[in-house]
Amino acid sequence: MSEDRKETKGDYDIGWCKPPKHTQFKPGQSGNPRGRPKKNKDLNRLIQVELDATIPVQEAGREKRITKREAIIKQLINRAIKGDPKATQFVLGHLEKNREVEPFTPTDADDVAVLAAFLGTETKEDDHGNR
Repeated sequence: MSEDRKETKGDYDIGWCKPPKHTQFKPGQSGNPRGRPKKNKDLNRLIQVELDATIPVQEAGREKRITKREAIIKQLINRAIKGDPKATQFVLGHLEKNREVEPFTPTDADDVAVLAAFLGTETKEDDHGNR
């Protein structure tokens, strides 16, 4: 029965792990000629690239190039100025949310003494030897 499955062409047996010569890869021929498919680009990355592209705009009678991101912001602010309540709410809400924190002011000697006293009481060991 096993001899029925084997076909012999000359001295080459065809069978388990021995495919016919005409179906084997030829030297220099790839088993995957088109290669691995390219990965789909990330949507966020595509948006970032597109927003960073520059476009020409007319401003105060002059043409200048700005990014699409800047153009969207200018358009949004212009809509807010013209009275669009949603645009106004978005711009003001964004400003409120991203308001800068006041710069650090150095502490005076009295504040340092109060902090040292507070930290001194906090760092004492308890009955179990913990701080």
